[in-house]
Amino acid sequence: MIRIDLKFGKITPDEAREMQYKLSLDAAVYRVFLNGYSKYGYVIFDETKLPKEKLLEMLKPFEPEVISEKELTPQELIESSLSWKNTIAV
Repeated sequence: MIRIDLKFGKITPDEAREMQYKLSLDAAVYRVFLNGYSKYGYVIFDETKLPKEKLLEMLKPFEPEVISEKELTPQELIESSLSWKNTIAV
């Protein structure tokens, strides 16, 4: 799994909400957070099912800039979901 953190050149809160919903329906996406106010977001996805280039192409209208990219194990993803052990949260 890959986590990419993104900064957007232009995105409105409504566009962010709509795109976040569309991405969350994709089985290859495990977590997605897009904030139209701060123009920041991240996506955790399986690159074997959804190539990074295709994901960035979907986000292209919002002028995404990849800030960081990190490989995650399933264990790290699960641990980040635990409220008392939230080690990956922004």
